[in-house]
Amino acid sequence: MKILLYHQHLSKSANLIEGRLLLLDSESPSIANTYIATSGLPNNQRFDCLSSPGKGSIPANNVIGNDCYLVATTPIYMPSVKGVEGNFYKINPHMVTVNGVQRGDFGIHFDANVPGSSGCVVLRTDIGWQAFEKDMKNLLTSGVKEIPLLVSYSR
Repeated sequence: MKILLYHQHLSKSANLIEGRLLLLDSESPSIANTYIATSGLPNNQRFDCLSSPGKGSIPANNVIGNDCYLVATTPIYMPSVKGVEGNFYKINPHMVTVNGVQRGDFGIHFDANVPGSSGCVVLRTDIGWQAFEKDMKNLLTSGVKEIPLLVSYSR
């Protein structure tokens, strides 16, 4: 079974903080792939911003009381959506609540516009994005329709 794990250090910074998205193989157990990624916008990648729609990083699983998110392995093609401008891998649940604030519409996509995201997990390099798309296609071809995503942060 394959699992995605997104981890990032959260702190107060005017610079974009990058994290890592790992594709784990729980049967081996091993890391099948590592991608440079980020979530949130500069100045908004702190724990107190996890409830900030359109700015903060995707909330960690323990913050929303959910064991894991699920990522669809079939992409949605969104060429005209600013920031996505290509394939978008939807993350469910569609909406979550953090400190009484609803957030959602999360996905995994290439960081195609200004550095960072409105809460999505975005891959930062062309080579990483191509590898991620290949990995998702391989999962889909082998019959996997969605893959668990664990989100964790350190301070």
